[in-house]
Amino acid sequence: MFGLKFRVECPYFACFRHPTSTSIILTYLIPPYTTIRGLISNAMGLPRDDLRIQDWFKIGIKPVNLTQKNKEMAKILKLKGSDEIYQRKFSSSPMFREFIVNPIYEIYLIGDEEKLIKVSNALENPIRPLYLGISDDLVDLEVLDLKEVTECETQELNCVVEGIYEGCIVEKVPYKFLMRSKRIDLEYKTVSIPLKPLKGKFKAFSFEGELIWAT
Repeated sequence: MFGLKFRVECPYFACFRHPTSTSIILTYLIPPYTTIRGLISNAMGLPRDDLRIQDWFKIGIKPVNLTQKNKEMAKILKLKGSDEIYQRKFSSSPMFREFIVNPIYEIYLIGDEEKLIKVSNALENPIRPLYLGISDDLVDLEVLDLKEVTECETQELNCVVEGIYEGCIVEKVPYKFLMRSKRIDLEYKTVSIPLKPLKGKFKAFSFEGELIWAT
């Protein structure tokens, strides 16, 4: 089993929008798993609804620079349409939008070596410009070497973990798209974002001694 680590920084602002937010645009504190897969798909030049990489690897997330949410008033252009055809059906309106200033995350992928090599090459030489969250939030990205990883147990973690733990920020984030006949549903995971190292008993992956929970 192999692992690929990359560091992603939004040098200005980022907004990871709640898909159900309407009258106010809410943001998650971490990029959802669907957003990370979208970043990789964009680097590979895949079509918008191509979900082939969903089962390629597990994902671990470690916030490096985690700041509080801020709020601004923004004028939002409301569009309606499908594929590449969008029309302005509703009037634009001002609304509050949450955003994060200069967030930095370390992302860990665990999976098959051949597929991770493809991902690594795509991230280092992306086919399209990369962004994280909304399209204005361009990113700086550093890809580290591919490593062989092992599964282990640990009593301390300092990364995002599934479940609810004391002393953490708990969020329910989008995890995966599910094909349901003629519609696409969204699977969520409830995760804890630690403000200090978590104590307990966890299953993890060891990146040369760096312990990460991934799903």
